[in-house]
Amino acid sequence: MWFWVGTYVRLSILPHQISQQDWISVYKETVKLLKAYDFADLGEKKLFDIQMPVYVKSEEHEEPSRFWRTCGNLGSKKFAETFRLYSDIKMYREAAPAFNNETDILKGYESSVVVFNAKTQGYPYHLYILAIAMLIESRFPKFASVSGDIDHLQCVKAKQWADTHLSTPIKLPLRVDPRQLLNRFSPKNESEKIELIEKWTIADQEKILELVYTYSDKETFHKWIKEKLVKHSSPTQIGAVKLLVYYLNLVRDVNSLFSMACKEEGGPKYKPEEMLRAITLTWVSIPPQNYDFLEAFRKIEGHPAIVERTFGMMVMDIKFPGREIKTYIPLNEVVENFTNCYPEWDNKANLLLQQGNSRIEEELQEFYRSIAPILALNNEKESEGSFLDNEDAFLYFNNHSVLLSEEQDFHLKTVAYSIEKFLTKNPEIKERLYGDDIGSMKLILGKMLTEKFRMFLTEDAWLWIEGIREEEFIITLLAKLILDDSYNFKMKANNYRLLRGMFENKLITEKITEYRKDPRVITHIQEMIDKEKNTNEG
Repeated sequence: MWFWVGTYVRLSILPHQISQQDWISVYKETVKLLKAYDFADLGEKKLFDIQMPVYVKSEEHEEPSRFWRTCGNLGSKKFAETFRLYSDIKMYREAAPAFNNETDILKGYESSVVVFNAKTQGYPYHLYILAIAMLIESRFPKFASVSGDIDHLQCVKAKQWADTHLSTPIKLPLRVDPRQLLNRFSPKNESEKIELIEKWTIADQEKILELVYTYSDKETFHKWIKEKLVKHSSPTQIGAVKLLVYYLNLVRDVNSLFSMACKEEGGPKYKPEEMLRAITLTWVSIPPQNYDFLEAFRKIEGHPAIVERTFGMMVMDIKFPGREIKTYIPLNEVVENFTNCYPEWDNKANLLLQQGNSRIEEELQEFYRSIAPILALNNEKESEGSFLDNEDAFLYFNNHSVLLSEEQDFHLKTVAYSIEKFLTKNPEIKERLYGDDIGSMKLILGKMLTEKFRMFLTEDAWLWIEGIREEEFIITLLAKLILDDSYNFKMKANNYRLLRGMFENKLITEKITEYRKDPRVITHIQEMIDKEKNTNEG
């Protein structure tokens, strides 16, 4: 929620081309899908004798016009931005630019009106809101268009789910289905075909390259790749290396690559030494077993992109631009093909490639050593329970199928310590907390969380808090809020995730309360702090 980028689902329509009768018919189908999944909306419930905002099951509303909205799903307890759909097409016509007679949304995109354009952040409701957007495009194929941070496999999954709840199946969005796209526009020549694919198809760079290869003749594809490479002044630039990797994955031929990049007219005519360095960076001649541990970092088709993972992949691309290679060509074969282009480089090419490969293999080994503990944790037997990132671990920890890592458990101990120390240093706050009755504390808890922290919980979370009779339990929650407010920790992402876990998952608060009351835990943390302090002073 603090990121300037995100994971989106978008839907645009040409509202003047859609009749109210047809729109309401499709709207009713969307309501079927809304009811078929545990979509969540922010509503109100009376708790502690006051009205409080809580996440509840999404349903239709009547004002200002019949509509529904959703911002997540109850099962995952994850919520992002709000999607809303009105039953009256006039709500969208009012937002439309000057009346336009265009009968194909892709030809008159500037005349379209946005229905959805919100972040799902890749949370589970992403696929299901995508299914609803796909339903609308499918029913109005030339007047509606789905886009966003989606891919072909996501759409396949969304279609499979939607089709089980609808009487008439839906189609994949045009922008993830190049065959449908080309049939709709019937391009006159190869260049028009490529232009359509590049302009409208939603896919990553490697997939676009594969589509151009599939749907155009080989001569056109060859020329197109050369034009792409020409835009890079050096073949060692990350963008150029990625192109070389994708070409090798698809064509598996270094000979044509050397010719195209270094010799042919219309190509970039890279210098031999630079091209050798670029080929080294593709890892094409490094045995796959030397980097197979990076499989855990490969892109996952069909899964919505998570913001943190997107940033992580950008960093990985900078550090290891060859990590997406799927083709292996022995070093001697690469050298042989290179010397076909440059006979005078016979011995030197072999030496430079060997040196480059050795350097990369050393970097890979160093990286492996640094992440080996994480990989080992990730590969724990399922019977021992799974380990998740902090956000999911704190939300879903259950003591059997989802466990806390040592680091996560230690984090809870430090939280317990910080609460105890805060209360010790602020006796007036401690006295007030222990002096209040439990009902009053729950009321303060609710007001602080919703008004000061702007954090909203599911109805289930409030119900278990309402039912708590143990004073120490409520003091743990309330003291944590007061502490965070005092030190302005409210907006720190990691702290926000822990707080949500404490309120949504009773077991997390139970653990922190247990550690608060365990002198061994408090003493151990204090000793660690004292040792660190003495080391720094020394």
